[in-house]
Amino acid sequence: MKHSLVFVATTPFAVNAFLLTHLLALAKTHEVTLCVNTTTYPLAEEVARAVRVRHIDIARKISPWQDLHALFQLLRCFREIRPATVHSLTPKAGLLAMLAGWLTGVPLRFHTFTGQVWATRTGFGRSLLKGIDRLITLCASQVFADSASQCRFLEEEAVVRRGGISVLGQGSVAGVDLARFRPDPVARAALRAETGVADVEPVFLFVGRLVRDKGVFDLVEAFAALSVKHEQWELWVVGPDEEGLQAALQADGERLGARIRWFGPTLVPERYMAAADVFVLPSYREGFGSVIIEAAACGIPSIAYRIDGVIDAIVDGHTGLFVDKGNVQGISDAMNRLGAEISTRKTLGEAAHLRASNKFSSASVSSAWLDFYSSVLWGEA
Repeated sequence: MKHSLVFVATTPFAVNAFLLTHLLALAKTHEVTLCVNTTTYPLAEEVARAVRVRHIDIARKISPWQDLHALFQLLRCFREIRPATVHSLTPKAGLLAMLAGWLTGVPLRFHTFTGQVWATRTGFGRSLLKGIDRLITLCASQVFADSASQCRFLEEEAVVRRGGISVLGQGSVAGVDLARFRPDPVARAALRAETGVADVEPVFLFVGRLVRDKGVFDLVEAFAALSVKHEQWELWVVGPDEEGLQAALQADGERLGARIRWFGPTLVPERYMAAADVFVLPSYREGFGSVIIEAAACGIPSIAYRIDGVIDAIVDGHTGLFVDKGNVQGISDAMNRLGAEISTRKTLGEAAHLRASNKFSSASVSSAWLDFYSSVLWGEA
């Protein structure tokens, strides 16, 4: 018997990053529908071929009329499909999907938290967004997080009851595709030749959305401090400019004399990871930091702020280095250390690769998802 499963996400960016392997695996034995705003970012072709895609006008930011329209779209979709389960990812998609699922009587309603947008907020904004997460939990049959530390955080903040949230597998939503993300000397040589960067010169890499919470201004400032002494060292920034920050970031970098390349969004982040030496993520909030595990699988260590979620992705001093949140000088010092100490970054990179391969392969995480869905759907059959 094929069950009808619906997954809801705000943008294809999240689908490509977190759901791709799970959707492909589940689509082999179930009827899978993906509800997502298809206008915001390219959806991976293999997903578009494997599942039914429904465009839903979900906005990332609060937009009452558009949000109401998206809710009605989901209500119509769920009434038409009558799915056995609906599973949401990302905050806005979670709110709309869990409400629509509850209103239409979808038997099993799941949501996965991947970091809290309110974690860095204060005042009314924090209370409002936190209240939305509580509403998601109330409307859901079961909720998950992508790391153990995120579970603890959500319990401590009373978003979920004690013991009311869990992690599928070892952590992370997607794990890492070891066939894609791996040390690749050929790809490294090709991109280094294309950019004209000598193999001996360290390249620091950021991959992610250009948003303030990712610490992108901290990153530019920290790297600029290194450029005074190390003019040939480079920082590569890869990712979509979702908040329109790139112009200001570029201006800061140029004013400070930093050697930064801006590559924009990509569907092949592994190409840049294979060519880089150190991954840097000075994020102020993360669910897990899956991109850190992807970089680790490519054999490069990471530098990051010590925050919930990321503390599950890096073993300090073994697969990367932690810096206290907001310590820009600390990020700069850590970058200086790994840029200069080739043997240290090689040792950390090898350990990171081994840990990513052993604990966070996409195959193992997808297996945990498949086991979970088999258990709940068998119980519903």
